[in-house]
This record gives sequence, C-alpha cells and structure tokens, in this order.
Amino acid sequence: MASEWSRTLLTMRGKLKGTEWDPVNSHKIDYSEFMSLLNTKNVKFMEYSNFGQTISVILPHYKDGMVKGISEENQKEEVVFKRHIVDRMPIDCWNDVWHKLHQQLVSVDVINENTVPAEVYSSVATAVVWSMRLALSIMLYLWIDSVTRPIYAKLIPCDLGKPSKKVRQPLKRRALGSLGKSRAKFISAEERTGVTFDDFAGQEYIKRELQEIVRILKNEEEFQDKGIYCPKGVLLHGPPGTGKTLLAKAIAGEAGLPFFAANGTDFVEMFVGVAASRVKDLFASARSFSPSIIFIDEIDAIGSKRGGPDIGGGGAEREQGLLQILTEMDGFKVSTSQVLVIGATNRLDILDPALLRKGRFDKIVRVGLPSKDGRLAILKVHARNKFFRSEEEKEVLLQEVAELTEDFTGAELQNILNEAGILTARKDQDHIGREELLEALKRQQGTFETGIEDTKEIPEELKVRLAYREAAIAVLACYFPDPYRPFVETNIKSVQSQPRMRYAEVSGRVFLKKSDYVNSIVRACAPRVIEEEIFGIDNLCWISSKATLEASRLAEFLILQTGMTAFGKAYYRHQRDLVPNLAPKLEALREEYMRFSIEKCSSVLREHYAAVETITDELLDKGEINASKIWEIYETSPRISQPAVDPVDEYGALVYAGRWGLHGISCPGRVTFAPGNVGFSTFGAPRPMETQIISDETWKLVDDIWDKRVDEMRDEVLTEVAEEKERPALLMASHFL
Repeated sequence: MASEWSRTLLTMRGKLKGTEWDPVNSHKIDYSEFMSLLNTKNVKFMEYSNFGQTISVILPHYKDGMVKGISEENQKEEVVFKRHIVDRMPIDCWNDVWHKLHQQLVSVDVINENTVPAEVYSSVATAVVWSMRLALSIMLYLWIDSVTRPIYAKLIPCDLGKPSKKVRQPLKRRALGSLGKSRAKFISAEERTGVTFDDFAGQEYIKRELQEIVRILKNEEEFQDKGIYCPKGVLLHGPPGTGKTLLAKAIAGEAGLPFFAANGTDFVEMFVGVAASRVKDLFASARSFSPSIIFIDEIDAIGSKRGGPDIGGGGAEREQGLLQILTEMDGFKVSTSQVLVIGATNRLDILDPALLRKGRFDKIVRVGLPSKDGRLAILKVHARNKFFRSEEEKEVLLQEVAELTEDFTGAELQNILNEAGILTARKDQDHIGREELLEALKRQQGTFETGIEDTKEIPEELKVRLAYREAAIAVLACYFPDPYRPFVETNIKSVQSQPRMRYAEVSGRVFLKKSDYVNSIVRACAPRVIEEEIFGIDNLCWISSKATLEASRLAEFLILQTGMTAFGKAYYRHQRDLVPNLAPKLEALREEYMRFSIEKCSSVLREHYAAVETITDELLDKGEINASKIWEIYETSPRISQPAVDPVDEYGALVYAGRWGLHGISCPGRVTFAPGNVGFSTFGAPRPMETQIISDETWKLVDDIWDKRVDEMRDEVLTEVAEEKERPALLMASHFL
C-alpha cells in the first residue's frame, strides 16, 4: 500500500474486503489451537485490541472453506483471509506468545486496532491547526478593519450610501404610569409583515373591498372632491380559521401606511380606568401618524353587549373600554378622519349594537367558508413550496382534495397540505402523492386513531362481524344512493361502535325530503339486520344495540321535529314536552317506522346477498375497499327477488295506540276510546296489517254503542238525584239557636 490514507479509503470502498487488511470475521478458536498454529511457524498476520486482552489471528482460506498454508504452489489460487478470535486467553500467556512469534520463519505483522494510523492522525492535526490559523486571521482582520475604518472613511472620497431613515415611533404618554399605555404592536409604513394579498385566496371580493378602502384612505383629498369619505371602520366576522387575521397581516404588509395591531384582551385589566386609558392612547398615537390603520383582533373581548351577567365586577372595566371606543370612533370632540379601524371577531351576535351602527363600523364583511373554486385557490397558495411529481399531477390532486373538503376553512386546508408533507418526509419520499393527501385528510377529519392498529389485535370473530357490518352498510348505501353525500371507502382496521364508512360532502343540497329521512332510518338498521341474519337472534353483540339506538333516534327526529307524519305538525324539542296522551302515539308511530325499516333493510340484504358476501370477503382479505370496487360488486352480483314490504301505516299505528274521540278510519271493526288521560279501552278484532275502509254498518254500530252508553250514564245520574230527595233532612244544632 502507498500510505495509510490509501488503505483507509480502499477499506471504506470495500476494495480490500477479504484481504489481510480487511479480513472476514470467522469462528473463534481455542487457545490451544492458537498455540498449535504458532508451533507450525506459519502465522503471518495477527491483531490485538483492548490492551492485549483480545487477540485475533488472520489466516488464509480457500474460497471452498479449507484452511491452507501459504506455499508457492498455492499462491496462484484465490484465497480469502479470515479473522479468528482467540477464545479464553490466559492472563499470563503473553511471554509464551512472544517467544513463539520470535521463532517464526517469517516476520509477523501485529496490528493494534485501538490506535489511529499515524498519517491519518497527522492529517487531522494539520487540518485543525490550519483552521485555527484561518479563524485567527479573520478575527485579526475584523479587528484591524473596525479600528481603521473611521480613518480611511474620511481620507477616501467615496459614496457610502444614504443614511438609514429614522422611523418615527408612537408618542409615549405617562397616563397611569405604564398601565395606561397602549400595548398595540406598531408597524411602520416602510416595514413588511411578510404576508401579501397573494397569500389570501378563495374570496377575491373581500380583497377588492379592502384594497379599495385603503386606496380611499391614502388619497382622501382626491375622493373628498367627489363627495366620497373613507369608511371609519370595517368589521370582519366569520368562523374561526377563515383568514380574518391573515387579511389584516396582508393589509399591514401592502397598504404602505402605519399600522397598529392590538388584541381585545390587551385593553382589559383588573384596575379601573386602564382599559379606557389604553384605548385613548392607541387612538391618539394613530392620529399622530394619520393616515393610519388600527386592527383590533377578537374585538368581542372588549366590545360585547353592555349589561351582561358580570356587571359590577370585571364587566364594569370592560364597559369603560367599550364606551371609550365608541367615543373615539364617532365622538363629539375628536375626529377620527384618516384613521381606519379594522375589527375581527367570530361572535358577531354578542357585540354591542352601538358599536355595529353605521358611522362606526360602516362595512361589516363576512369572511365565510370558501367555495370549491376558493378551496382550490387556497390549496394552490399553500402548495407553492410543496413538491409534486409534475404540475399536471399537482393540479389533479389539488382538484380532488378541493372536492372532498366541503365546509373546510383555509386553516384546515393548510393543515392538510402540511400533514401530507410530514407523511411524505416520514416515508423518505421526495414528492407528495395521492395516498399522503388522503391520509392527511382523514387525520384532519378526526378519523385517525393513534396506535390502535399497532397495539390491539382484533379477534377473528369480531373481524368477521365488522366485515359483515360494513358490507351491509355499503349495500344499503348503493341501494339508497345519496348524490350529495357519496361514500368513499370503508375498512375494518380498528374496532369502533360507529360504522367505518367514510363519505364526501358535495355542495348543492338545500333541503331533505321525507323519503330521505326514511331511507336514513333503513340504512341505520343495517348492522342489526345483518347480525340477526348471519349470527342469529341469540348471538347478537353491541354493534346491533348501537345501530338500533341510532335508527330509533332518527325515527323520533322525523316524528317530533319535522311535522311530516300523521303525528302532527307541532315541533317538540324534548320528549318532556309531550303530554301523557301523546307519548303512546309517539311510541306506536316510532315502532311502526322501525318495523318498516327493519323489514325493508332485511329485504334489500336478502336480495343482494351475493354482493354482501363478496364485499365481506374483500374486506377480510385486504382490510379495506373503495367506492369504485363496491359499486362494481353491487352492479355485477346476482340478485334474489323478494316480496314487497308492507308500507308504513301511520294512521293505523295511531288508532292502535288510541287518540281522543272515536277513530276507526283505517281499521275495520275496531273502535278505540280515550276517556281523558286515565286509560284506553279497545273493542273489536286485533289490528290488521292492511288498511281498509270501515263500512256504514260499522259506523252505525259505533253510534249505537255510544248512544247507549250516554243513556246509561244519564239514567245513573237521575237515579242518584231521586235518592237524595227521598232521604230525610237532618237538623243541625245551630238550627235551634
């Protein structure tokens, strides 16, 4: 070898693998075998480490595994050197070993593995020394430059540039010491926040409104000649995460005006008068920099309605701040011209009406949830620094995510792309793919269970039950398709009482019909029906009870809170609103809807039994299945025709339960009386399942029964009156006084 460096580089590249410089590890040998090798006087290479406690002998081997000594006739054969560690070295054996080594016919290379090669050590030491010299030279140069710069700056005639412009700071006031000072962050006209209007996408009309207001504020004299004055305030309201604060940052970064950013909680303190003093100081500083902009985030913290439940405590101090804001924005003495106030809140309903009137907040702008095109624009903004395989794939993936994220805010869309980037980095990939985006969407929707798949093994029996449940729900979703809420996929990867079917929200629905409510009840019965069909009535589990509870809740909602059934058009928010004679009607009507839903669900599952089995096998095999595969199985599987299901008989159920008066409209030969709230008496045959019309003879019979009952009651009353008259009158003691 030319040097230690060459040997080190060749070893790192693997060029010396199998040679005496980089032998292959092999089996250990005993000390007795090692001494036998030394006695042969053919040992040429040895290694030692741990200060001589570990010794290895390096021996040449043929590639077929036979140990050979190095002789002239075998030098041309291909050999590989292997390292054999000497096991159980005696402590006092080194004298014998060195004696044997001196008796070798050839010189033995003994290598110490613990030492650094001399050339490597010297090279590293040289690099360290020169690095220290370079650092010392730079420090010396910087010191000389700092000392001599004032001298040659005067001697050398050159343009050193314009001096930096001094930024004017807000006025410092001494009201109430430091407590009365405003805590608003000041951003000068020359500063930039790093956020522009290009970072806010999805609702372009809001950007245009604010840009126009800022333009009027900067050129107020020009617009005053046309009879236009700048609005005094703009209030941004909407759900959290829609970009209200982001809009304010964009205005601060692009308006080119002094900007004061404060929070509603910055004004309120435990000391009386501090809030009003801070508001006064903020507006005074803004007027000294006019034209300027004041932004108050979460303005509901100080601008909520007066006379709340906390009046007399902290509410009194908060109301003092509110009154000061009202005075500053549209007061008698001080004009707030050339000062624009921008407020942001997500609780518009609790703001004081005096704060919302025109003249204070002239424009109230709702920053709502973005539309589909708006979501796509927002995703493109947040995907500018993300890496995709191509621009075409990026466009397709963002379009798909925009369609699946109905009612998502801008903050949630940003989080989806960030989560997709994290998943991509975790997989050590260079580009974001569809799988990472869909997984990030799942996590954003709250359907990601941390660690359940890794720590909990699902029993086979429960896995079969889950597969049948998801298959039944998928078949019912295909039988009653919902164009505004199509299903995406389902899986059995975790144990949950709720179904695992995942849906996508599509915009366009503005109402629900009665059939939609009934179909939802039928779909909710699927887990109960499939368990009863497959495992039997005596082998049900908690999946069935949860499904029955959901179906019953939906039926109760349809009956009580829609007014679409024979129960009536009244709206009942709580079940305690029901009077005693209405509760049996609710129970009977709900039972009728449950009867129809279970029978209809059972009929559909029996008709598409082949599809249920196929989807179940697919889930047990792969653990998940997507919508396209489900539709393919549903449309291609054979069907078994089933008899028609009896429709919902609402009036029959109500007559069966009993109502006020006589009702026999839907049940032949059956009459039900409800004498007050005491109880019910029923006459006639048991309730039939088919609706029929009562004949005139039946009505006549009913009338005769009722007339006869009325006559009997009248006769009883007359008899009691006659008996009272016949009794002798009793004279009381007071009669003789």
